[in-house]
Amino acid sequence: MGRSDLLDVVSVLDVDTVLARSAAVGAEKTRAQGLVLAVVDEPAADDSEGRRVPTRLTLVRGLGEDEAGELRDRLGSSGLKGEPGARPEQDLARLSDPATGREVLRVPVVVGKRLYADLLLLAPPDGFFDDDDVEGVAVLGRVTGVAVRNALSYRLSERRREALELAAAVDRSVHPPYLIEEPLTRVAEGALSIAAARTAVVVAVTSDRIDVSAGAGVTDELLGRTMAEVTDHVRTAQHDGHEFLVRLADLTVWGIPLNPEHSFAGVVVLLLEHPHPGPSPDDRELLGSFVRHSSLVLDHAVLQQERQHAVLAADRDRIARDLHDGVIQRLYATALKLRAGIRSGDDSGGHGDEAVREIGDSIRDIRGTVFELERGRPASLRSDVLALAKEYESVLGFVPVVRSWGPVDSLVGQALADQATVVLREALSNCARHAGAGRVEIDVAVDGGWFSLWVTDDGRGMTGTELPGSGLRNLRARATALGGDLDVQGADPGTVLQWRVPLEG
Repeated sequence: MGRSDLLDVVSVLDVDTVLARSAAVGAEKTRAQGLVLAVVDEPAADDSEGRRVPTRLTLVRGLGEDEAGELRDRLGSSGLKGEPGARPEQDLARLSDPATGREVLRVPVVVGKRLYADLLLLAPPDGFFDDDDVEGVAVLGRVTGVAVRNALSYRLSERRREALELAAAVDRSVHPPYLIEEPLTRVAEGALSIAAARTAVVVAVTSDRIDVSAGAGVTDELLGRTMAEVTDHVRTAQHDGHEFLVRLADLTVWGIPLNPEHSFAGVVVLLLEHPHPGPSPDDRELLGSFVRHSSLVLDHAVLQQERQHAVLAADRDRIARDLHDGVIQRLYATALKLRAGIRSGDDSGGHGDEAVREIGDSIRDIRGTVFELERGRPASLRSDVLALAKEYESVLGFVPVVRSWGPVDSLVGQALADQATVVLREALSNCARHAGAGRVEIDVAVDGGWFSLWVTDDGRGMTGTELPGSGLRNLRARATALGGDLDVQGADPGTVLQWRVPLEG
Protein backbone atom coordinates (compact mmCIF):
# COMPACT_ATOMS: atom_id res chain seq x y z
CA MET A 1 0.00 0.00 0.00
CA GLY A 2 1.68 3.19 -1.17
CA ARG A 3 2.07 6.36 0.87
CA SER A 4 0.11 8.37 -1.69
CA ASP A 5 -2.83 5.94 -1.36
CA LEU A 6 -2.97 6.46 2.40
CA LEU A 7 -2.64 10.23 2.03
CA ASP A 8 -5.51 10.17 -0.44
CA VAL A 9 -7.68 8.65 2.31
CA VAL A 10 -6.66 10.93 5.19
CA SER A 11 -6.61 14.16 3.18
CA VAL A 12 -10.40 14.75 3.35
CA LEU A 13 -12.69 15.65 6.25
CA ASP A 14 -15.93 14.12 5.00
CA VAL A 15 -16.80 10.70 6.44
CA ASP A 16 -18.55 9.34 3.35
CA THR A 17 -15.68 10.43 1.11
CA VAL A 18 -13.10 8.84 3.42
CA LEU A 19 -14.92 5.51 3.37
CA ALA A 20 -15.52 5.57 -0.38
CA ARG A 21 -11.84 6.35 -1.13
CA SER A 22 -10.65 3.68 1.28
CA ALA A 23 -12.91 1.05 -0.29
CA ALA A 24 -11.82 2.04 -3.81
CA VAL A 25 -8.11 1.90 -2.90
CA GLY A 26 -8.52 -1.46 -1.18
CA ALA A 27 -10.38 -2.96 -4.14
CA GLU A 28 -7.84 -1.61 -6.62
CA LYS A 29 -4.74 -2.79 -4.73
CA THR A 30 -6.08 -6.30 -4.09
CA ARG A 31 -7.70 -6.64 -7.54
CA ALA A 32 -10.94 -7.53 -5.74
CA GLN A 33 -13.81 -8.72 -7.89
CA GLY A 34 -16.35 -6.89 -5.78
CA LEU A 35 -16.77 -4.90 -2.57
CA VAL A 36 -19.48 -4.29 0.00
CA LEU A 37 -19.17 -1.34 2.41
CA ALA A 38 -21.61 -1.08 5.33
CA VAL A 39 -21.82 1.54 8.10
CA VAL A 40 -22.71 0.17 11.53
CA ASP A 41 -25.21 2.39 13.32
CA GLU A 42 -24.36 3.40 16.85
CA PRO A 43 -26.36 1.47 19.47
CA ALA A 44 -29.12 3.54 21.05
CA ALA A 45 -28.29 4.43 24.64
CA ASP A 46 -31.83 3.65 25.79
CA ASP A 47 -32.21 0.35 23.93
CA SER A 48 -32.53 -2.24 26.68
CA GLU A 49 -34.05 -4.93 24.46
CA GLY A 50 -30.72 -6.21 23.15
CA ARG A 51 -31.68 -5.68 19.53
CA ARG A 52 -29.10 -6.21 16.83
CA VAL A 53 -27.25 -3.05 15.87
CA PRO A 54 -28.38 -2.28 12.28
CA THR A 55 -26.05 -1.72 9.36
CA ARG A 56 -26.54 0.34 6.21
CA LEU A 57 -25.03 -0.62 2.86
CA THR A 58 -23.43 2.55 1.52
CA LEU A 59 -21.32 1.22 -1.37
CA VAL A 60 -21.60 -1.97 -3.46
CA ARG A 61 -19.52 -2.85 -6.54
CA GLY A 62 -19.19 -6.02 -8.57
CA LEU A 63 -22.48 -7.55 -7.37
CA GLY A 64 -26.08 -6.53 -6.85
CA GLU A 65 -27.63 -5.07 -3.71
CA ASP A 66 -29.49 -8.30 -2.95
CA GLU A 67 -26.34 -10.37 -3.47
CA ALA A 68 -24.44 -8.03 -1.15
CA GLY A 69 -27.06 -8.42 1.55
CA GLU A 70 -27.06 -12.21 1.20
CA LEU A 71 -23.25 -12.31 1.41
CA ARG A 72 -23.29 -10.34 4.65
CA ASP A 73 -25.97 -12.60 6.05
CA ARG A 74 -23.93 -15.70 5.19
CA LEU A 75 -20.80 -14.31 6.82
CA GLY A 76 -22.64 -12.99 9.85
CA SER A 77 -20.16 -11.76 12.47
CA SER A 78 -17.36 -14.08 11.33
CA GLY A 79 -14.02 -12.43 11.95
CA LEU A 80 -15.54 -9.90 14.35
CA LYS A 81 -14.88 -11.46 17.75
CA GLY A 82 -16.46 -8.63 19.75
CA GLU A 83 -20.13 -7.70 20.01
CA PRO A 84 -21.68 -5.54 17.27
CA GLY A 85 -20.91 -1.92 18.00
CA ALA A 86 -17.88 -2.86 20.16
CA ARG A 87 -14.19 -2.92 19.23
CA PRO A 88 -13.26 -6.09 17.30
CA GLU A 89 -10.44 -8.22 18.65
CA GLN A 90 -8.59 -8.38 15.33
CA ASP A 91 -8.09 -5.90 12.54
CA LEU A 92 -8.68 -8.06 9.51
CA ALA A 93 -10.09 -11.51 8.78
CA ARG A 94 -9.62 -13.86 5.79
CA LEU A 95 -12.94 -15.68 5.38
CA SER A 96 -14.48 -18.15 2.97
CA ASP A 97 -17.89 -17.57 1.43
CA PRO A 98 -19.95 -20.65 2.47
CA ALA A 99 -21.93 -20.54 -0.79
CA THR A 100 -19.10 -20.18 -3.34
CA GLY A 101 -15.93 -21.04 -1.46
CA ARG A 102 -14.33 -17.80 -2.61
CA GLU A 103 -12.08 -15.92 -0.23
CA VAL A 104 -13.43 -12.74 1.33
CA LEU A 105 -11.42 -10.12 3.22
CA ARG A 106 -13.29 -8.49 6.09
CA VAL A 107 -11.72 -5.11 6.95
CA PRO A 108 -13.25 -3.47 10.05
CA VAL A 109 -13.03 0.31 10.39
CA VAL A 110 -12.73 0.98 14.10
CA VAL A 111 -13.25 4.46 15.60
CA GLY A 112 -12.47 4.78 19.27
CA LYS A 113 -13.82 1.62 20.85
CA ARG A 114 -16.56 0.69 18.42
CA LEU A 115 -16.95 -0.75 14.96
CA TYR A 116 -17.93 2.11 12.67
CA ALA A 117 -17.87 0.41 9.25
CA ASP A 118 -17.31 -3.02 7.77
CA LEU A 119 -15.67 -3.51 4.34
CA LEU A 120 -15.92 -6.84 2.51
CA LEU A 121 -13.59 -7.45 -0.46
CA LEU A 122 -14.35 -10.42 -2.77
CA ALA A 123 -11.44 -12.46 -4.07
CA PRO A 124 -9.96 -11.58 -7.48
CA PRO A 125 -10.56 -13.77 -10.51
CA ASP A 126 -7.80 -16.25 -9.55
CA GLY A 127 -9.69 -16.96 -6.32
CA PHE A 128 -7.27 -15.81 -3.60
CA PHE A 129 -5.64 -12.65 -2.23
CA ASP A 130 -1.90 -12.11 -2.22
CA ASP A 131 -0.36 -12.03 1.29
CA ASP A 132 1.32 -8.68 0.64
CA ASP A 133 -2.00 -7.21 -0.50
CA VAL A 134 -3.70 -8.49 2.65
CA GLU A 135 -1.06 -6.84 4.83
CA GLY A 136 -1.47 -3.56 2.94
CA VAL A 137 -5.25 -3.64 3.33
CA ALA A 138 -4.87 -4.23 7.08
CA VAL A 139 -2.82 -1.03 7.28
CA LEU A 140 -5.42 0.73 5.14
CA GLY A 141 -8.17 -0.30 7.58
CA ARG A 142 -6.31 1.16 10.56
CA VAL A 143 -5.54 4.39 8.70
CA THR A 144 -9.18 4.64 7.61
CA GLY A 145 -10.26 4.42 11.26
CA VAL A 146 -8.04 7.39 12.12
CA ALA A 147 -9.29 9.36 9.09
CA VAL A 148 -12.93 8.67 9.99
CA ARG A 149 -12.28 9.78 13.58
CA ASN A 150 -10.81 13.06 12.30
CA ALA A 151 -13.73 13.57 9.93
CA LEU A 152 -16.24 12.88 12.71
CA SER A 153 -14.48 15.40 14.97
CA TYR A 154 -14.64 18.00 12.21
CA ARG A 155 -18.31 17.24 11.59
CA LEU A 156 -19.06 17.63 15.30
CA SER A 157 -17.24 20.97 15.44
CA GLU A 158 -19.26 22.16 12.45
CA ARG A 159 -22.50 21.00 14.05
CA ARG A 160 -21.58 22.86 17.23
CA ARG A 161 -20.92 26.00 15.21
CA GLU A 162 -24.29 25.65 13.48
CA ALA A 163 -26.00 25.05 16.83
CA LEU A 164 -24.46 28.27 18.17
CA GLU A 165 -25.74 30.15 15.12
CA LEU A 166 -29.23 28.71 15.67
CA ALA A 167 -29.09 29.70 19.33
CA ALA A 168 -28.07 33.21 18.27
CA ALA A 169 -31.14 33.32 15.99
CA VAL A 170 -33.30 32.60 19.05
CA ASP A 171 -31.51 35.44 20.87
CA ARG A 172 -32.14 37.88 18.01
CA SER A 173 -35.85 37.02 17.94
CA VAL A 174 -36.31 38.64 21.36
CA HIS A 175 -37.17 42.30 20.80
CA PRO A 176 -39.89 44.75 21.81
CA PRO A 177 -42.75 44.14 22.51
CA TYR A 178 -41.09 40.93 23.80
CA LEU A 179 -43.69 38.38 22.68
CA ILE A 180 -42.54 34.76 22.71
CA GLU A 181 -44.24 33.49 19.53
CA GLU A 182 -41.22 34.32 17.35
CA PRO A 183 -38.64 32.80 19.76
CA LEU A 184 -40.70 29.60 19.92
CA THR A 185 -40.67 29.39 16.12
CA ARG A 186 -36.89 29.81 16.10
CA VAL A 187 -36.63 27.05 18.72
CA ALA A 188 -38.60 24.66 16.47
CA GLU A 189 -36.50 25.55 13.42
CA GLY A 190 -33.25 25.13 15.32
CA ALA A 191 -34.25 21.75 16.77
CA LEU A 192 -35.30 20.54 13.31
CA SER A 193 -31.88 21.42 11.87
CA ILE A 194 -29.79 20.05 14.74
CA ALA A 195 -31.57 16.69 14.86
CA ALA A 196 -32.05 16.36 11.06
CA ALA A 197 -35.68 15.56 11.85
CA ARG A 198 -38.76 15.31 9.66
CA THR A 199 -40.78 17.60 11.91
CA ALA A 200 -40.14 19.69 15.02
CA VAL A 201 -42.89 21.24 17.14
CA VAL A 202 -43.04 23.08 20.44
CA VAL A 203 -46.10 21.92 22.37
CA ALA A 204 -47.79 22.31 25.73
CA VAL A 205 -50.22 19.83 27.27
CA THR A 206 -53.37 20.94 29.06
CA SER A 207 -55.77 18.63 30.83
CA ASP A 208 -57.40 17.37 27.65
CA ARG A 209 -55.27 18.29 24.64
CA ILE A 210 -51.90 19.19 23.16
CA ASP A 211 -51.47 22.78 21.96
CA VAL A 212 -48.89 23.23 19.21
CA SER A 213 -47.32 26.66 19.76
CA ALA A 214 -44.73 26.55 16.94
CA GLY A 215 -43.58 24.13 14.26
CA ALA A 216 -41.05 23.55 11.50
CA GLY A 217 -40.57 20.92 8.81
CA VAL A 218 -43.35 18.69 7.48
CA THR A 219 -46.66 19.36 9.24
CA ASP A 220 -49.29 17.01 7.88
CA GLU A 221 -51.86 14.50 9.15
CA LEU A 222 -49.07 12.17 10.30
CA LEU A 223 -48.06 14.80 12.86
CA GLY A 224 -51.56 14.88 14.32
CA ARG A 225 -51.78 11.08 14.58
CA THR A 226 -48.34 10.86 16.12
CA MET A 227 -49.02 13.53 18.74
CA ALA A 228 -52.20 11.71 19.75
CA GLU A 229 -50.13 8.56 20.36
CA VAL A 230 -47.50 10.27 22.52
CA THR A 231 -49.73 12.65 24.53
CA ASP A 232 -49.06 10.84 27.81
CA HIS A 233 -45.30 10.90 27.20
CA VAL A 234 -45.40 14.63 26.47
CA ARG A 235 -47.49 15.31 29.58
CA THR A 236 -45.05 13.35 31.75
CA ALA A 237 -42.03 15.12 30.24
CA GLN A 238 -43.64 18.52 30.78
CA HIS A 239 -44.37 17.61 34.40
CA ASP A 240 -41.09 15.96 35.48
CA GLY A 241 -38.62 17.67 33.10
CA HIS A 242 -37.15 14.44 31.62
CA GLU A 243 -36.81 13.71 27.90
CA PHE A 244 -38.43 10.68 26.26
CA LEU A 245 -37.89 8.49 23.19
CA VAL A 246 -40.72 6.46 21.66
CA ARG A 247 -40.27 4.13 18.69
CA LEU A 248 -43.42 3.82 16.57
CA ALA A 249 -44.04 1.86 13.40
CA ASP A 250 -43.14 4.71 11.05
CA LEU A 251 -41.26 7.16 13.24
CA THR A 252 -39.08 7.65 16.26
CA VAL A 253 -40.45 10.42 18.50
CA TRP A 254 -37.99 12.33 20.67
CA GLY A 255 -39.14 14.87 23.24
CA ILE A 256 -36.99 17.37 25.18
CA PRO A 257 -38.77 19.56 27.75
CA LEU A 258 -38.25 23.28 28.04
CA ASN A 259 -37.61 24.22 31.67
CA PRO A 260 -38.02 27.98 32.06
CA GLU A 261 -38.77 29.62 35.39
CA HIS A 262 -41.13 32.35 34.20
CA SER A 263 -42.29 31.66 30.64
CA PHE A 264 -43.58 28.86 28.42
CA ALA A 265 -43.61 25.41 30.03
CA GLY A 266 -43.67 22.91 27.17
CA VAL A 267 -41.82 20.23 25.24
CA VAL A 268 -39.82 20.26 21.98
CA VAL A 269 -41.02 17.17 20.08
CA LEU A 270 -39.06 15.79 17.11
CA LEU A 271 -40.27 13.25 14.55
CA LEU A 272 -37.36 11.19 13.18
CA GLU A 273 -38.06 9.13 10.07
CA HIS A 274 -36.94 5.51 9.80
CA PRO A 275 -34.29 4.25 9.22
CA HIS A 276 -33.03 7.02 11.52
CA PRO A 277 -31.27 5.16 14.38
CA GLY A 278 -32.42 7.69 16.96
CA PRO A 279 -30.46 10.36 18.79
CA SER A 280 -26.75 9.77 19.23
CA PRO A 281 -24.78 11.07 22.25
CA ASP A 282 -23.70 14.03 20.09
CA ASP A 283 -27.34 14.74 19.17
CA ARG A 284 -28.31 14.67 22.85
CA GLU A 285 -25.49 17.01 23.80
CA LEU A 286 -26.14 19.55 21.03
CA LEU A 287 -29.92 19.62 21.25
CA GLY A 288 -29.92 19.51 25.06
CA SER A 289 -27.66 22.58 25.18
CA PHE A 290 -29.77 24.35 22.54
CA VAL A 291 -33.02 23.72 24.42
CA ARG A 292 -31.54 24.80 27.76
CA HIS A 293 -30.26 28.01 26.14
CA SER A 294 -33.67 28.60 24.54
CA SER A 295 -35.38 28.21 27.93
CA LEU A 296 -33.18 31.00 29.30
CA VAL A 297 -33.98 33.19 26.29
CA LEU A 298 -37.73 32.66 26.77
CA ASP A 299 -37.37 33.62 30.42
CA HIS A 300 -35.45 36.72 29.35
CA ALA A 301 -38.26 37.67 26.94
CA VAL A 302 -40.89 37.39 29.66
CA LEU A 303 -38.80 39.34 32.17
CA GLN A 304 -38.16 42.06 29.59
CA GLN A 305 -41.87 42.21 28.85
CA GLU A 306 -42.67 42.60 32.53
CA ARG A 307 -39.93 45.19 32.91
CA GLN A 308 -41.45 47.12 30.03
CA HIS A 309 -44.85 47.03 31.72
CA ALA A 310 -43.26 48.13 35.01
CA VAL A 311 -41.60 51.10 33.27
CA LEU A 312 -44.93 52.11 31.73
CA ALA A 313 -46.68 51.75 35.08
CA ALA A 314 -44.02 53.91 36.74
CA ASP A 315 -44.50 56.49 33.98
CA ARG A 316 -48.23 56.58 34.66
CA ASP A 317 -47.56 57.05 38.37
CA ARG A 318 -45.24 59.96 37.56
CA ILE A 319 -47.84 61.60 35.35
CA ALA A 320 -50.47 61.14 38.05
CA ARG A 321 -48.19 62.84 40.57
CA ASP A 322 -47.57 65.69 38.13
CA LEU A 323 -51.32 66.18 37.75
CA HIS A 324 -51.88 66.16 41.47
CA ASP A 325 -48.92 68.29 42.51
CA GLY A 326 -48.99 70.76 39.64
CA VAL A 327 -52.22 71.12 37.69
CA ILE A 328 -54.72 70.34 40.43
CA GLN A 329 -52.98 72.57 42.97
CA ARG A 330 -52.88 75.43 40.46
CA LEU A 331 -56.61 75.07 39.75
CA TYR A 332 -57.27 75.03 43.48
CA ALA A 333 -55.31 78.26 43.98
CA THR A 334 -57.13 79.83 41.04
CA ALA A 335 -60.48 78.93 42.57
CA LEU A 336 -59.46 80.64 45.82
CA LYS A 337 -58.53 83.82 43.94
CA LEU A 338 -61.84 83.87 42.06
CA ARG A 339 -63.74 83.27 45.27
CA ALA A 340 -61.90 86.13 46.97
CA GLY A 341 -62.72 88.48 44.08
CA ILE A 342 -66.37 87.47 44.08
CA ARG A 343 -66.72 88.06 47.84
CA SER A 344 -65.04 91.50 47.76
CA GLY A 345 -66.81 92.64 44.61
CA ASP A 346 -63.57 94.32 43.60
CA ASP A 347 -61.40 93.03 40.78
CA SER A 348 -59.07 96.00 40.63
CA GLY A 349 -56.16 93.66 41.27
CA GLY A 350 -56.88 91.81 38.02
CA HIS A 351 -57.67 88.53 39.80
CA GLY A 352 -60.16 87.52 37.11
CA ASP A 353 -57.72 87.96 34.22
CA GLU A 354 -54.99 86.16 36.12
CA ALA A 355 -57.38 83.30 36.90
CA VAL A 356 -58.31 82.96 33.23
CA ARG A 357 -54.65 82.76 32.26
CA GLU A 358 -53.92 80.12 34.89
CA ILE A 359 -56.93 78.08 33.82
CA GLY A 360 -55.67 78.21 30.23
CA ASP A 361 -52.24 77.05 31.39
CA SER A 362 -53.82 74.23 33.35
CA ILE A 363 -55.85 73.12 30.33
CA ARG A 364 -52.68 72.94 28.24
CA ASP A 365 -50.94 70.92 30.97
CA ILE A 366 -53.86 68.50 31.20
CA ARG A 367 -53.93 68.04 27.43
CA GLY A 368 -50.21 67.24 27.43
CA THR A 369 -50.63 64.80 30.26
CA VAL A 370 -53.56 63.05 28.57
CA PHE A 371 -51.52 62.76 25.37
CA GLU A 372 -48.67 61.10 27.30
CA LEU A 373 -51.10 58.69 28.93
CA GLU A 374 -52.65 57.69 25.60
CA ARG A 375 -49.27 57.31 23.90
CA GLY A 376 -47.69 55.24 26.70
CA ARG A 377 -50.75 53.40 27.99
CA PRO A 378 -49.84 49.81 28.96
CA ALA A 379 -51.88 46.81 27.89
CA SER A 380 -54.84 46.74 30.24
CA LEU A 381 -55.60 43.01 30.46
CA ARG A 382 -52.08 41.75 31.02
CA SER A 383 -51.46 44.53 33.55
CA ASP A 384 -54.66 43.61 35.40
CA VAL A 385 -53.71 39.92 35.42
CA LEU A 386 -50.23 40.69 36.77
CA ALA A 387 -51.73 43.00 39.39
CA LEU A 388 -54.20 40.33 40.50
CA ALA A 389 -51.43 37.73 40.73
CA LYS A 390 -49.43 40.11 42.92
CA GLU A 391 -52.51 40.96 44.99
CA TYR A 392 -53.07 37.30 45.89
CA GLU A 393 -49.49 36.77 47.03
CA SER A 394 -50.41 37.48 50.65
CA VAL A 395 -53.35 35.04 50.48
CA LEU A 396 -51.67 32.20 48.59
CA GLY A 397 -48.22 32.60 50.11
CA PHE A 398 -46.60 32.93 46.66
CA VAL A 399 -47.00 34.84 43.41
CA PRO A 400 -48.74 32.83 40.64
CA VAL A 401 -46.88 32.37 37.36
CA VAL A 402 -48.42 34.47 34.55
CA ARG A 403 -48.03 33.73 30.82
CA SER A 404 -49.73 35.29 27.78
CA TRP A 405 -50.11 33.94 24.25
CA GLY A 406 -50.95 35.81 21.09
CA PRO A 407 -52.03 39.48 20.71
CA VAL A 408 -53.95 39.59 24.00
CA ASP A 409 -53.32 43.29 24.53
CA SER A 410 -54.56 44.43 21.12
CA LEU A 411 -57.51 42.08 20.43
CA VAL A 412 -59.20 41.79 23.84
CA GLY A 413 -61.59 44.70 24.36
CA GLN A 414 -62.16 46.43 27.67
CA ALA A 415 -65.54 44.78 28.29
CA LEU A 416 -64.11 41.28 27.82
CA ALA A 417 -61.01 42.19 29.85
CA ASP A 418 -63.28 43.25 32.74
CA GLN A 419 -65.08 39.90 32.56
CA ALA A 420 -61.79 38.01 32.48
CA THR A 421 -60.46 39.73 35.60
CA VAL A 422 -63.67 38.87 37.50
CA VAL A 423 -63.25 35.22 36.45
CA LEU A 424 -59.59 35.22 37.45
CA ARG A 425 -60.34 36.73 40.86
CA GLU A 426 -62.90 34.00 41.57
CA ALA A 427 -60.49 31.27 40.39
CA LEU A 428 -57.65 32.58 42.56
CA SER A 429 -60.01 32.85 45.53
CA ASN A 430 -60.94 29.18 45.07
CA CYS A 431 -57.24 28.23 44.94
CA ALA A 432 -56.67 30.09 48.19
CA ARG A 433 -59.79 28.87 50.04
CA HIS A 434 -60.23 25.30 48.86
CA ALA A 435 -57.26 23.92 46.90
CA GLY A 436 -54.39 24.30 49.37
CA ALA A 437 -52.13 24.80 46.35
CA GLY A 438 -48.37 25.28 46.44
CA ARG A 439 -48.19 26.55 42.84
CA VAL A 440 -50.66 28.34 40.56
CA GLU A 441 -50.16 29.10 36.86
CA ILE A 442 -52.24 31.64 34.91
CA ASP A 443 -52.34 31.55 31.10
CA VAL A 444 -54.24 34.05 28.94
CA ALA A 445 -54.36 33.45 25.19
CA VAL A 446 -55.89 34.67 21.96
CA ASP A 447 -56.06 32.07 19.19
CA GLY A 448 -58.39 31.48 16.26
CA GLY A 449 -60.89 34.16 17.27
CA TRP A 450 -61.17 32.91 20.86
CA PHE A 451 -59.95 34.21 24.20
CA SER A 452 -58.96 31.61 26.78
CA LEU A 453 -58.04 31.86 30.44
CA TRP A 454 -56.44 28.88 32.19
CA VAL A 455 -55.81 28.67 35.92
CA THR A 456 -53.83 25.58 36.92
CA ASP A 457 -53.04 24.61 40.49
CA ASP A 458 -51.37 21.64 42.18
CA GLY A 459 -53.82 21.45 45.08
CA ARG A 460 -56.36 18.86 46.19
CA GLY A 461 -58.21 18.80 42.90
CA MET A 462 -61.83 18.93 41.76
CA THR A 463 -63.51 17.28 38.80
CA GLY A 464 -67.00 16.77 37.44
CA THR A 465 -69.43 18.55 35.17
CA GLU A 466 -71.64 19.78 38.02
CA LEU A 467 -69.62 22.53 39.66
CA PRO A 468 -70.11 23.04 43.38
CA GLY A 469 -70.42 26.53 44.78
CA SER A 470 -72.18 29.55 43.40
CA GLY A 471 -68.88 31.14 42.32
CA LEU A 472 -68.06 28.55 39.66
CA ARG A 473 -71.68 28.41 38.52
CA ASN A 474 -71.52 32.17 37.99
CA LEU A 475 -68.33 31.77 35.96
CA ARG A 476 -70.07 29.24 33.72
CA ALA A 477 -73.03 31.56 33.35
CA ARG A 478 -70.72 34.44 32.34
CA ALA A 479 -69.07 32.22 29.71
CA THR A 480 -72.40 30.97 28.36
CA ALA A 481 -73.75 34.51 28.08
CA LEU A 482 -70.77 35.39 25.89
CA GLY A 483 -71.09 32.26 23.71
CA GLY A 484 -68.32 30.36 25.43
CA ASP A 485 -67.88 27.68 28.07
CA LEU A 486 -66.19 26.81 31.35
CA ASP A 487 -64.30 23.54 31.80
CA VAL A 488 -62.86 22.26 35.08
CA GLN A 489 -60.68 19.14 34.89
CA GLY A 490 -58.55 17.24 37.34
CA ALA A 491 -54.79 17.25 36.90
CA ASP A 492 -52.09 15.13 38.49
CA PRO A 493 -52.08 16.75 40.96
CA GLY A 494 -54.50 19.64 41.17
CA THR A 495 -57.09 21.24 38.92
CA VAL A 496 -57.17 23.01 35.55
CA LEU A 497 -59.88 25.64 35.02
CA GLN A 498 -60.42 26.89 31.47
CA TRP A 499 -62.73 29.83 30.73
CA ARG A 500 -63.10 30.25 26.97
CA VAL A 501 -65.20 32.78 25.01
CA PRO A 502 -65.20 34.14 21.43
CA LEU A 503 -63.57 37.53 20.98
CA GLU A 504 -66.65 38.99 19.33
CA GLY A 505 -68.63 37.99 22.43
